Amino acid sequence: MHNVGVVGATGYLGGELLRLLAEHPELRVTQVVSRSHGGARLSELLPFLGDADDLVLLDDPGKLTGELVFLALPPGEALALVPGLRARGIKVVDLGPDYRLRDPHRYEETYGRPHTDPDGLSEAVYGLTELNRERIRTSSLVANPGCYPTSALLALAPLARAGLLPGQVVIDAKSGSSGAGASPGPATHHPVVAASVNPYGGGHHRHLPEILQELAALGEVPGITFSPHLVPLVRGLLCSVYLPGVSPKQFDAWGPAFKGFYDQSPFVRVGSVPRLPWAVGSNRCLLALESSPPSGIVYSAIDNLVKGGAGQAIQNANLMLGRPEAEGLPRGGLGP
Repeated sequence: MHNVGVVGATGYLGGELLRLLAEHPELRVTQVVSRSHGGARLSELLPFLGDADDLVLLDDPGKLTGELVFLALPPGEALALVPGLRARGIKVVDLGPDYRLRDPHRYEETYGRPHTDPDGLSEAVYGLTELNRERIRTSSLVANPGCYPTSALLALAPLARAGLLPGQVVIDAKSGSSGAGASPGPATHHPVVAASVNPYGGGHHRHLPEILQELAALGEVPGITFSPHLVPLVRGLLCSVYLPGVSPKQFDAWGPAFKGFYDQSPFVRVGSVPRLPWAVGSNRCLLALESSPPSGIVYSAIDNLVKGGAGQAIQNANLMLGRPEAEGLPRGGLGP
């Protein structure tokens, strides 16, 4: 049994981590931290956990022990914690953005604050498990991807590795409102989203540099138009990725490229065009390939809180702790 902790336990990602970890056969949550709710019982704040946990929340991350800690924090907050945790021999999976962008100048440009842990940044492994599985196994610090990059990169990575990307790519992405976090904002609060479909971020969305960075590590980077939307759902994320200028002959090479790339990936399935409920609640990414001359389309569906966040974090923690990659993680989604 491996003892783990969760910091940021009462946010959406922290709560989802605790829900999933409650069913894990080998990872045991022994400490939870929330600076705003220190001293409260976890069961009082997250009653959906049932009888899985009755821990008292700590307000000081400096008291953390154990083998591994999950950080589910806003931008900038992990920077103050990671060096101390690693100095005490504690492995870290950071669900926030502080270690995703390898260039500290790009991080400052994107998040409006300087990066203060260059040593950690140089050693962090980008935690899209299907791309960096072997490096994650030996890492002490993993930067869990954002939900949009997870869905988009899983749709594009096989084509990038095979040199099959055209010069331009359009990522039309739609996410449930939980992707905006637990703190309501004027454009992301669910009552605003519930009766509308809201584009936001556009060409300046903070997840675009993450997508470009990881595609560059796989091959030539195309021009990308990234258009995210919030839709009137709580969970789920669907990317429709349009690749213009793909002939039927070129499209014929896509199937083998995807099969070879994901042959050993238990949570990626290539099949029929997915419906969001099929992915919701699961750690799976459901992909579909469609020829629409003169273009090709890749559809990619995930649960933004599971494969796009907490589930992928546990998938990475499993590898870091020497456990089977899929252990304790749900594969089945919902029905209608």
